Amino acid sequence: MKKINKIRIKNFKAFPDLQEFDLNGRNLLVYGNNGSGKSSLYWALHTLLQSSEKTVERVNDYFAVYDETNKQTFQSLRNVFSQEAESFVEIELQGEPPIRILQGNISSVQNASVKEANKASDFINYKLLHNFYNSTHKTQLNVWDVFKRDIFPYFSFEGKTYSEKLDDLHYKLPKQTDKDHKYFRRTSHKYKQYQQMVTEFNQNLRNLISQINIKANQVLKQKFNIEDVDILLEYIINFQWDTNNDRSFSKPEIKLSINVKRENGVIQNHRPQSFLNEAALTRIAISIRLGALLTRLANSDWKILVLDDMLISLDMSNRMVVSKIILEDDDLNDFQKIILTHDKGFFDILRSKTHNSDWKYLEFNKDECKIDAKPIVKFNRTELDKAIEFFNDKEFDACANYLRKESEKILRKFLNKDLTGIESEFESLSNLINQAKNQVERRQLCKFQQILHKQKLPIEKLKEDFEADTSLDNNTKGRLRGLKNELLQFAIEENQRNSNASKILEELESIKKRILNPGSHGNSMPYYEQELKEAIKIVEQLYQLLNFNP
Repeated sequence: MKKINKIRIKNFKAFPDLQEFDLNGRNLLVYGNNGSGKSSLYWALHTLLQSSEKTVERVNDYFAVYDETNKQTFQSLRNVFSQEAESFVEIELQGEPPIRILQGNISSVQNASVKEANKASDFINYKLLHNFYNSTHKTQLNVWDVFKRDIFPYFSFEGKTYSEKLDDLHYKLPKQTDKDHKYFRRTSHKYKQYQQMVTEFNQNLRNLISQINIKANQVLKQKFNIEDVDILLEYIINFQWDTNNDRSFSKPEIKLSINVKRENGVIQNHRPQSFLNEAALTRIAISIRLGALLTRLANSDWKILVLDDMLISLDMSNRMVVSKIILEDDDLNDFQKIILTHDKGFFDILRSKTHNSDWKYLEFNKDECKIDAKPIVKFNRTELDKAIEFFNDKEFDACANYLRKESEKILRKFLNKDLTGIESEFESLSNLINQAKNQVERRQLCKFQQILHKQKLPIEKLKEDFEADTSLDNNTKGRLRGLKNELLQFAIEENQRNSNASKILEELESIKKRILNPGSHGNSMPYYEQELKEAIKIVEQLYQLLNFNP
């Protein structure tokens, strides 16, 4: 799969000057306060990919100089404070020439590679999720407009997207040429052909909604562990042309409701926005969006998944569920991910669960008191990054101090993976090391028990020659054989893993006494420098063993 190497933005939304993001094919995690430019990056990428489906004239409107007297410039996405004449968005793929959208010079329009990427990629933000349930309490939820805007452009049948098919139905209504009859009669051949197109559209759409509904419920139940709620997406009012009354297109309806399971039966709720809190509604919206994404997984040389503060209304435990899906789901491995958040705690958790070999970490800052202030983009450095920088500058006391901070942070995250508690916040480094040693041993026992109990087998037979046991059938013997091999493989791998972890923790204990205590140092500068160099390697290995591969 190809990945984006560079993103360049100039005079676009929040960025008045040239801003380059050098990804080198990695994923991107961004923390920034509100108005710092996160959404501008989101819309820059969205605009570039969407431009592949638009005309040059339409894309040019995004880069026109704004003029309040000219309505044609009202779609301009230029930075209103910039004096720069040039405005563009550009990406550079690995081994490919840059793809740019610029007024009068747009290489993305009708670009086959960008069109494929646009259909395979996805962009999700909080507002898009909120649209699923943004309705008054007294009305049923009709998500037709949400599907039309955010889902139809990415699904196809018979070589066209649902958006294109819908346009065909609107603009290809057969018309008469004589003055007395504007439209063909319902008995005419052309009208029957048109009705066949409408029928096929409705049938395909109903099948699509059914598939998305299945995937959405799988996400809700398997990822969020919500077993007592079923999502119901129903295409109940079809798209059709009304020939009887005002001769107009009907307003289709995709109804979103839920079934709630109770001891005394199932309760169907047609107005979930009046029944559930916002966190529960957001879980349902995320399940539908991810269900749609998993339904339409498309082949493309490159594809991106861009998420902009989509988890605002979720608590930390539910955020971790979504993060686990995004980071670990096999179906999403091919996506280059760009995650944007204003929540520093969430940023820190994601940073702890990823690695800089696959991710780049940035911070966006902007003076909120100045409306024309420029975003400041800087690399987000860990305590380990700072320690290495101080080491290179020969500031060894500062290097030791930051190594200690990084060691404490790594151990706290290992002991409290979701950062939901604060009990380890004020623990000494010595106590954290001892707790980590105990946790390593408990983890091994827990995994061993999981292997034993996941299969309902007479495990006591493993102590005997079960192959010669005539009371066991061949199927049971085969399963016992597989369990025995799995336990042997587990013992070999865990012995190596725990041996490495225990060794690193022992080495960390040793360097803590020598150089990670405040004010400690060696008898001579060269000796102290060499110890710090070794300490940096130990802390890097500690991160790899405990956090990156927990």
